[in-house]
Amino acid sequence: MSEEVIIKFLKERGGRGALQSELVEATGYSKSTISYFLKKLEGEGVVYRRREKGSGFRVWLKGSESSSKLIRVGMVRAAEYPFIFDFKSRLEGRGLGVHLRVYEDGVSLMSDLVRDRIDVGLSPLVTQLVFYAASRGKFKIVASGVSGGGSMILRRGVALGDVRRAGSTLASTMDACLAAYLRERGLSDVEVVYFDGPQRMVEALERGEVEMLSIWEPYSSMLEAEGHKRVARFSEFMGVFPCCVLAMNLEEELEELVAESLAESLSKKDYVDYAPKLGSLINAEPGVVRRCLAEYEFHPKFEARDVKDYLRVVGLEATARWATRALSYN
Repeated sequence: MSEEVIIKFLKERGGRGALQSELVEATGYSKSTISYFLKKLEGEGVVYRRREKGSGFRVWLKGSESSSKLIRVGMVRAAEYPFIFDFKSRLEGRGLGVHLRVYEDGVSLMSDLVRDRIDVGLSPLVTQLVFYAASRGKFKIVASGVSGGGSMILRRGVALGDVRRAGSTLASTMDACLAAYLRERGLSDVEVVYFDGPQRMVEALERGEVEMLSIWEPYSSMLEAEGHKRVARFSEFMGVFPCCVLAMNLEEELEELVAESLAESLSKKDYVDYAPKLGSLINAEPGVVRRCLAEYEFHPKFEARDVKDYLRVVGLEATARWATRALSYN
């Protein structure tokens, strides 16, 4: 009976296949039971298994694995991706397998993209432009994504004029917006300290290692709830700007399909129902994620002038001449 249930499920999944963990969830059988029967079916030549880094085994009915292209999608651990589930579903509906991986920061994500460890990445435009130049244009950037969602957070009990160190992530939207904010407020003596991910940033603020953070959601809202002060949202002094957009390192025949799927997902008007799933994915309370969604604007397409204005405001206007070569505006 267990074998029949597994085969039926894999038949329904077709070329997408399924992770062993998905089989456990879908069938209700234990991990050991699923593992036992998959080994048995593999020995009989009924199924094919392939290990995926960070996810365990993906399983197909024998023969169906050749009909599907697996798209490896990366995203930064942030609240700005409620559309990721609709995006994944659209790709799967078009016959593609999708493996989703969450990264602590955009640099780690883009490093994997240029090394062919993932195929598609949603990460800060600033980070993508740095890697685009360093890799001599190895990938394409699509001007579809999200704006807003980041804030300057001041440590509780500290006045803005007393800030000596501010935390950020390297070569990111946080870094670019922090530079613009410090310049606007005349805080030229503030030292910028860089961190590998949000958890370390939060710990540094709590310990007083920095007095201010340039940080994204849901962490800015979580810190505000802990008594730290949100002194400015990025959108308040940046306006509409491309924060995270899509980078692709794909075969040409898949590029348009992936870009269209993302634009369709970003066209949805309401993502509230995705808050619990996103919260689970990024380790945040669904209620916090739900509140954070109001901090974002979702853009099926950024206009070229939006990108150029953003690069000018954050002091990267020199990149605009070649950034236009990297960017596709659908």
